[in-house]
Amino acid sequence: MNEKAPLYYVLSSIEGFGKVTTRKLLEKVGSVKRLFTEAESLNELSPAIRRKLLEARENPPLWEEANRVLSLAEEEGISIITIEDPNYPMLLKECADAPLILYLKGNIEQLQQPHMLSVVGTRNASSYGRFAVTKLLEGLAQKVPDLVVVSGLALGIDITAHRSALELGLGTIAVMAYGHHFVYPYEHRKEAEQIVQKGIMLSEYPPDTPVERHRFVARNRIVAGLSLGTVVIESAQKGGALLTASMATDYNREVFALPGRITDKYSAGCNKMISSSQALAFTSEKEIIEALGWQNTPSTLQQTTLASSQPLPEDPILQLIAKEESMLFDELLLKSDLRASDLSSKLFDLELEGYIESLPGGRYTLAFR
Repeated sequence: MNEKAPLYYVLSSIEGFGKVTTRKLLEKVGSVKRLFTEAESLNELSPAIRRKLLEARENPPLWEEANRVLSLAEEEGISIITIEDPNYPMLLKECADAPLILYLKGNIEQLQQPHMLSVVGTRNASSYGRFAVTKLLEGLAQKVPDLVVVSGLALGIDITAHRSALELGLGTIAVMAYGHHFVYPYEHRKEAEQIVQKGIMLSEYPPDTPVERHRFVARNRIVAGLSLGTVVIESAQKGGALLTASMATDYNREVFALPGRITDKYSAGCNKMISSSQALAFTSEKEIIEALGWQNTPSTLQQTTLASSQPLPEDPILQLIAKEESMLFDELLLKSDLRASDLSSKLFDLELEGYIESLPGGRYTLAFR
């Protein structure tokens, strides 16, 4: 057993100590061990906090419960990591309200992967929403093969993200709002078993913590905190996905949203975030890679090199785009001798043949080939 885990368990169980308070307390004192073993460590604390810590120190039932929970986890093959463990996720640790203890099953090495992306959305996903998740992750898998997809194992967009990641051979982390004794919804138990084999089932709660509604909002902060970016695929104007996106913004992380039709109820939240500049609109993996600075991953660099090393056909439009890296339709119209209708037709053919990609705003760039 991690020797400091009981100390962190007791600290996180003290009534009235929120996660932000405990982090500030640890920063002030220096270590959790000092809090519980060195009397002088309490001298600089307020009387109220000092009293609560002294009560916790002398509370045998609380320490017995800590040992029971942690022994149970160990017996069931559940790994326990504390916030000072080197395996603790770096980005999550940056969050002021990060959990002091994590309980997990699976490939612990995925916690240290540099490329994590959270994918969230409505439980009432449309066929288009599910298609968009799969298409996005297919594109990312080609260019960022060490990607780890983070989500919450819920119905709709969440489970689609996990399934797609598993099918594509990507890492995936399912963040639970309950203990490892449970899977919710129960029909996702097969996927949960697969995630244990190929990814991580992760919780901040002891193994026997039941499913209760109020914990799901707290769970969302971990989904947001693990990743450099959060992608929202379909959401109504209110819902858990928008809460997760808001938390990601609070953590100074990038938020992306899939634009949808103004008549679609479950695109209203995404469209609102985009129009109010709370999220970046995306239509392909390329915008996400660029916004997160992932262009220099080995696979992306290799594809870029291949694209530039393969000779392009002697086509004046292609040569113009290659020279400038990307160009607007109007810029191409000015620099070519083509009429607008002929240029549109030409660009359509080049995109169909896989030589170029169209970007938002009428911009064109060479495609990875």
